[in-house]
Amino acid sequence: MSRGFTLFETIVVIGILSSIFVVGLQVSTVFENVLAARGARQIESVLGTAAQRARSGVNGTNWGVYFAYDNTTRIPTSAIIFSGSTYVSRDVTKDIVFPLSDNLKFTDVSLSGASPSSGNDHEIDFTFLSGSTTQYGSLTISSYASTTQIDIPATGIAVRR
Repeated sequence: MSRGFTLFETIVVIGILSSIFVVGLQVSTVFENVLAARGARQIESVLGTAAQRARSGVNGTNWGVYFAYDNTTRIPTSAIIFSGSTYVSRDVTKDIVFPLSDNLKFTDVSLSGASPSSGNDHEIDFTFLSGSTTQYGSLTISSYASTTQIDIPATGIAVRR
């Protein structure tokens, strides 16, 4: 009596392993898409929080967001919500720091309003009580194979596309 695998048994095992591989690949892709959407929602939420604080008159000042990212790699480290008319002149005791995923990449940041943009703008300020901004524009965020654009109009209400 021979003790080996038949061709049929080998084909069945290869079929099972192939199925497991395909399912694992699909789960990985879905997971990456979830992480990408989460990063864009986090950026949108940070912008919304700063605009809402300005509209509500918290601390009686403007509020803004500073995006700390490397201009070369375009990978962000954090988003900082600050109280004041600019990041440089802010009240540092009111800073709220949000670490950002290293899977995010800012492919374009144009937050200069009507002024020319270098594509490397780092901050947006929202006006006290109105929440409007003169630094309107857009952020394009990439994560894995997904790209999301967040538009910030002069009204200061961020919209993810």
